[in-house]
Amino acid sequence: MTAKFKDWLGWVLLVIGLGLAWYGLASANDYVFQHLALNPNAHLIYLPAALRIIYPLVFREAGVFGIIIGSYLVIQDRVNDGLVDIVSLAVMSGVAPLIGIGVFKMLFTTKPDLADLKTVHFFALGSLCASSNALLHNLYYALSGRPVQPLELASTIFIGDVAGTVIVLSLLSFALTFFISRRRV
Repeated sequence: MTAKFKDWLGWVLLVIGLGLAWYGLASANDYVFQHLALNPNAHLIYLPAALRIIYPLVFREAGVFGIIIGSYLVIQDRVNDGLVDIVSLAVMSGVAPLIGIGVFKMLFTTKPDLADLKTVHFFALGSLCASSNALLHNLYYALSGRPVQPLELASTIFIGDVAGTVIVLSLLSFALTFFISRRRV
């Protein structure tokens, strides 16, 4: 095998792995928080929203494609919409964090790799990504002629994304603090 093929194969496997991880977290989220769903695509707590920030920042393009693949699997599992709707919603889930991250980089001065982020930055980044996701989905539903209550849908998606991001990042922070302190002993 050539090195280029190995690199390409590794990238494809990374995208598939990220997509399956997204699907697994979304399925667990659906199971645990199903009573907090406005509709199949809007939850008051949505844990995978944290991955919308982490994937593009850590894995770049592979992370975005991982979100799209994972979202496709989740959406086609949840609804009986046509292929165009499923693909459109999946692509929006992958594009939304790029918009949020882009706006964040315009508003805040940080290192290009975002290695110097603080808690306030994570909150701003989470809010911007949640806002772009909520607005894109709301716009799509409105333009596709579906009856939606814009404020209710957008606010549910926004709240769910922010709540899910805070929960996941808090758990990651706790786990990292716990394991780092144990290594020092």
